[in-house]
Amino acid sequence: MYIIIFLIIFLILIIINYNIEKFENISINQYKDIIINNDEKEIFKIGLSKDIKLETENCYENCDEQNCIKLDEKKKILEKCLKCNSQKNKCFKKSIIGGNCEDCLMNEDKINCYNTNNFGCSNNNNINDNNGINPYYFQINDNNINSPYNKKCVFCWNIINNL
Repeated sequence: MYIIIFLIIFLILIIINYNIEKFENISINQYKDIIINNDEKEIFKIGLSKDIKLETENCYENCDEQNCIKLDEKKKILEKCLKCNSQKNKCFKKSIIGGNCEDCLMNEDKINCYNTNNFGCSNNNNINDNNGINPYYFQINDNNINSPYNKKCVFCWNIINNL
């Protein structure tokens, strides 16, 4: 009887030890690398709270000028890309200053303007998905900010840094 109990306890300890060895401690930077570099991002579907209100207007009244200029530029380039891609035989070519609408080369595919590697911003329902949406920002409460409303602006291109 005691031998059976001892064997059961021994087996339980082996199973627990085996399962613990499967897990590793990783840093937040390693976690971000895993999330960002994972080709099967749908298994890491992380969305923003439904209570967060995405904003595109009144940026200069609520946030810093530098990021508001960047938001405006992203919106303009995305609009320019979408307009170009809607034209027959025209392709939007990315460049360091945004891009240009040019004639498509033979058998050239049009770029996906909304892709987050191009001009789209992370989808608020699944921030790890490369299929983006229009550029936006949102405000979160932050008591460490010296503003009249204790709000911090988070722009779509730096969401991962604020998780």
